[in-house]
Amino acid sequence: MGERSEQGRAGSAVIVGRPNVGKSTLLNRILGEKIAIVSHHPQTTRNRVLGVRTLGGNQLVLIDTPGIHRKRANLNRFMVQEALESLHGVDCVVLMTEVASSLEEVAAEEVRPVLHPEDMYVLEQIQLQEVSAPVVVAINKIDRLQDRRKLLPLMAGWHERGFEALVPIAARDGDGVDALLDEVIARLPEGPFLYPEDMLTDRAERFLAAELIREQVFERCRQEIPYSTAVEVIRFEDRPERKDVRLEAVIHVERESQKAILIGKGGASIKAIGTAAREQIGRLLDCKVHLQLTVHVETNWTRSPTARRRLGYDS
Repeated sequence: MGERSEQGRAGSAVIVGRPNVGKSTLLNRILGEKIAIVSHHPQTTRNRVLGVRTLGGNQLVLIDTPGIHRKRANLNRFMVQEALESLHGVDCVVLMTEVASSLEEVAAEEVRPVLHPEDMYVLEQIQLQEVSAPVVVAINKIDRLQDRRKLLPLMAGWHERGFEALVPIAARDGDGVDALLDEVIARLPEGPFLYPEDMLTDRAERFLAAELIREQVFERCRQEIPYSTAVEVIRFEDRPERKDVRLEAVIHVERESQKAILIGKGGASIKAIGTAAREQIGRLLDCKVHLQLTVHVETNWTRSPTARRRLGYDS
């Protein structure tokens, strides 16, 4: 990747896979900045997020996507469609999977090909899209394994299905990510940069702020609450003379009971969400942030095409 050349490589790659395999973590690791929210809850990512990384004479445009899964009702249908539509018009596909905790119980000598059923479903969906771009398989979370030889069954399973570019990685700590970048960039076309060298993402700061607030809802609320919320930034005031930003945001929920849980006793929960989100947004924007949060009940908004469209979750 080295120094800039007269004719480097520049192109786009989409990261796809089942929920919770670390797609957003990988995007953030490659960019060196947090622009995609992460959580231990599956189906955290709802929208496509584009990030740009310029490496010497090469430029890689990465697209993070929601997890591809079988549920197709309401909001889930939108999320899966976001991922599948992202497969078209790219130069490379990074198909991301992960090692299973059960691999620790597999003997190191066992090389019987094995793939997760949900990975097989993702493969089926990619094939239905008739994707022509080359595919690089990233096997994430290898830091879970004390014996790396236990990767052999998983790698054999992918190799058996015609994939030769298999890269074991740990997106959380960066192990293997440079090797993955080499594989992806080698598959990009030669040509000029697609974006300015200093560009990080095409997403507006308003969108990123809303996502960081939603991340804290995922982190601090349990059960169905995170999946029934949407964050709408209704005011974003950049005040360069004061070197700060004033934000007002509304967290939409579907029921009064969810609102009560989100606010918490004496407002403790919403205060904690606001404090953590303010710190994250301030780190992203590199300035002081004043954040005001309110919670609004919009009954069954996930089932309403009009409400989903207004909140950015429908076309």
